[in-house]
Amino acid sequence: MRKCAKSIDEVKAYVNELTGRPLKISVNKGRKKIVKYSGSILAVYPQVFTLKIADNKNIELLACSYSDVICGDIKLSEK
Repeated sequence: MRKCAKSIDEVKAYVNELTGRPLKISVNKGRKKIVKYSGSILAVYPQVFTLKIADNKNIELLACSYSDVICGDIKLSEK
């Protein structure tokens, strides 16, 4: 079954709504590599948004585009 497509404006509103809240972040790196983090959305910009990662010593900030959320490469859910 095909996933319902969202527009960029809907995704921007969704991401803006989650700003500052604690989140579970799932990143699909390809070839069956899925990395999970916990953190929050730090800032929202016109083309990208930044995530502050809480539980990883190697990565503190992660920049993502809204198209990553539309494609399903990045999944955001509240804790």
